[in-house]
Amino acid sequence: MKTQLRGTLSAPAEARRFVLSAMRKLRGHVTRPDTDDIVLVVSELVTNAVRADAAVIGLSLVVEDKHIRLEISDDAEGWPTPRRAGADDLSGRGLAIVDELADRWTTTELRPGKRVTVTWYRG
Repeated sequence: MKTQLRGTLSAPAEARRFVLSAMRKLRGHVTRPDTDDIVLVVSELVTNAVRADAAVIGLSLVVEDKHIRLEISDDAEGWPTPRRAGADDLSGRGLAIVDELADRWTTTELRPGKRVTVTWYRG
């Protein structure tokens, strides 16, 4: 399933709804990863794209026999770089969350922008 979002403050909520809808359609076919993990990861990555001033954000969710793949692409400059957030920081934990919840994630340069691919292996 694919969709495109405008890079507005409502984009993270729209991305969460997209993932929830897709996962509902697959109910019974997907036991791992947990839908909540996918929703949290998409929310963090789309929030990063919005903060980077992306005008357009693309989402793709693919469920195959051996894995689930989530792709988030945007047209913003910059590269996702994990940060070490302090205890009192209100932001800076998104990529650490992605790293903890996903089995694998990579970033690919696009012109313009980039694509973050997140993979969860099934079973």
